[in-house]
Amino acid sequence: MSTVLTIIVVVLILAGAAAYFLWQAPGSAGRALRKGSSEKRLRRRYGREYDRLYTEHGDHAAVQEELGRRERDRAGLAIRTLRAADRERLTAEWAGVQAAFVDDPGGAARRAEQLVGEALALRGYPAEDPERQLALASVDHAHSLSEFRDGHELLQRSHTGAPDVDATEQLRQAMLRLRVFFDELIGGGVAAQVRTDRREKVPA
Repeated sequence: MSTVLTIIVVVLILAGAAAYFLWQAPGSAGRALRKGSSEKRLRRRYGREYDRLYTEHGDHAAVQEELGRRERDRAGLAIRTLRAADRERLTAEWAGVQAAFVDDPGGAARRAEQLVGEALALRGYPAEDPERQLALASVDHAHSLSEFRDGHELLQRSHTGAPDVDATEQLRQAMLRLRVFFDELIGGGVAAQVRTDRREKVPA
């Protein structure tokens, strides 16, 4: 029995050593292993934001470089939680936007998007370049940011005037998705509810 155990231990040690050297190898096999590991990690962390960048760049290495740059830039920011007064003001303004949706859906959705930008700036994400602001926020809020991007796309689509586009419904869906990101930024508690109930109506 002891001989069998010894053989098993030796085999496990050799297998581990082989895997380590294969991982460290400068050739294609080592690169493939490292690439697969980093891709899996980034996909898990960034979700659809990773997919969006991959569609844009068409290459994992380019996506990894962009996300690495975001993470380095984000590390240099002093991100903070909202002060109670700012949170209360933004929450009240959002409630007003939702109330205004009935009479002016487009204006309400545009104002909702502006409130997201204000929340980002108050949290410490620089506002000079809105797209860069979102990119930096993806380091902390990648999954809810994807909801925001969906909302922005729906808002843009509602302006097309295409005969098969129900503009009011597009704007309602946009509000729901914008709200997910907004709620996470201000530290509210409705994001999970909105994610799981796409049919929820915008409160009047």
